[in-house]
Amino acid sequence: MNQILRNFVFLFSFITISCSKDDSPSSSSKSIKYELSGTYSGTLIVVYTNPDGVNQIEDNISLPWSKEITLNNPSATTAIVLTAGSEVSGAGQANEIVTGKIFIGTNLKKTATINTTSIGYASLDIATLYE
Repeated sequence: MNQILRNFVFLFSFITISCSKDDSPSSSSKSIKYELSGTYSGTLIVVYTNPDGVNQIEDNISLPWSKEITLNNPSATTAIVLTAGSEVSGAGQANEIVTGKIFIGTNLKKTATINTTSIGYASLDIATLYE
C-alpha cells in the first residue's frame, strides 16, 4: 500500500510541475503589424486594434502607412481589425488601389485589395482573430 501511495504522490507531483504556467516574457506578448499600400492619392481615416484590444482611429493618413503594436493581453481571444476609408474632403481618383495587410508576428494572417469607386472613394475592411 505504501508503494502505491508513493507512486501516486510522485505522479501527482510530476504532473503538477510539468503543467505549470510559463511566465517567461516571450510568452506574454504578441506583435501585430498593420500595413496599407497602393496607388490611392487621397487621405484616409484608419481604424485598427490597439494594444488594449480596442479600436484606435488615425486620420489624414496617406499611403504607404504601417503601424506595429504589441497586445497587452495576448492570452485572450482578440478581434484584430484594420479599416481604411476615404476622408470626406480627401477622396482620390477613380480606380485607384488600396491594399491592407495584417501580420501576427511575422505571419501574414489577412490581406485584401480594393479599387476606389468612380468618384474616388475607398473603403477597405479586414479582420482576423488572435487566439
